[in-house]
Amino acid sequence: MKTVEEAWGRGNTTAVLLMDVKGAFPHVAKGNLIKRMEEMGFEADLVRRVGSFMEDRKVILSMDRKEGDSMDVETGVPQESPVSPVLFVIYLSGLFGQAEQTEEECGSEGISVVEDVGECTQRLERCAAETTNWAKKNACQFNIKKTEAMLFTRRRKNKEPKMNARVRVGSHEVLYNKEATRWLGVWLDDMLTLNDHMCKGIRPCMAS
Repeated sequence: MKTVEEAWGRGNTTAVLLMDVKGAFPHVAKGNLIKRMEEMGFEADLVRRVGSFMEDRKVILSMDRKEGDSMDVETGVPQESPVSPVLFVIYLSGLFGQAEQTEEECGSEGISVVEDVGECTQRLERCAAETTNWAKKNACQFNIKKTEAMLFTRRRKNKEPKMNARVRVGSHEVLYNKEATRWLGVWLDDMLTLNDHMCKGIRPCMAS
């Protein structure tokens, strides 16, 4: 929100692309995670512990009270472990720097701050393409159909044509949301009034 308000102070517009990780925990590749931890400077002992944590794991499929054979699991972190969310964030952190190097105005959530909506859209598309390439190389997937785009602007004049712009993500085109979007538990509208969050999350909406 601070980034958006700073952009408004300069008379600019902010566009955000929200991409949903598909099957987050199961797609954590051990080798890539270890490499990323080493790049980030984690202590060698901790890196070894994480490697051991992901070794010798097995899964058994159960259907109609019948169990299948035990199978080795070489990828992913257990969903029930409190450590798994932390390891996943470390694993995904490699994406952020790569996307930022590709497009300087793009942050970890794919934020673009410029004056022109068309340029915002083009920059988000470049970030999305780089994000998709990174995912392919790191055994990770994004649910493109759940991708959302938001356009934060205080310019009401000729706003409707701008909201009809599309962000191309792979073979899909994503329209900028005209309604509030839920992000990390907060409902964000294009003016950041948080009125929708108050209605949806705290009290029932009152008829106007």
